[in-house]
Amino acid sequence: MKLQVAMDVLTVEAALELAGQVAESVDILELGTPLIKNAGLSAVTAIKSAHPDKIVFADLKTMDAGELEAELAFGAGADLVTVLGSADDSTIVGAVKAAKAHNKGVVVDLIGVEDKVSRAQEVRALGAKFVEMHAGLDEQAKPGYNLNVLLNAGEQARVPFSVAGGVNISTINSVQRAGAEVAVVGGAVYSAEDPALAAKELRAAII
Repeated sequence: MKLQVAMDVLTVEAALELAGQVAESVDILELGTPLIKNAGLSAVTAIKSAHPDKIVFADLKTMDAGELEAELAFGAGADLVTVLGSADDSTIVGAVKAAKAHNKGVVVDLIGVEDKVSRAQEVRALGAKFVEMHAGLDEQAKPGYNLNVLLNAGEQARVPFSVAGGVNISTINSVQRAGAEVAVVGGAVYSAEDPALAAKELRAAII
């Protein structure tokens, strides 16, 4: 299972600092949506230039103009981009077209999708490299939130998937047991007192 760190910081400088701390322990460096909105796609180029051996994930959460937005991100150095699962199929198909042209990949983010299992199977058929079983920060903050909902959906969908939504040192083994290809960790790393150590401990926890 690969380890992905979501860098939900707001500046290129902060992203470069965090990436430098965690890169040796992670496989995928994700530029969070707020970072890309605040700093632009130059942040993608900066991270890829600094860490050319890592998979760079641009979390665009594209909802329209799939081919165009994916083309822009791949041109900036991204290896993976996200399109929302609630987008029209044609948007996903367009992003996949751009990905094939660059030999890159599209991840379909199922945040806000009610029937994650069915949609996961549909978008995989459209060419998604994998799907992200994702609960956003707002959803995680609601009473009764449970990561197992995402894990169960991943197990049932039977397509390659990642999990994002409160993954930490106490839950990462459950993510692996569910069969996820990628565990996405955000606050457990970027909010840690020692992000490098947090990433190292998460890496060690993966069997």
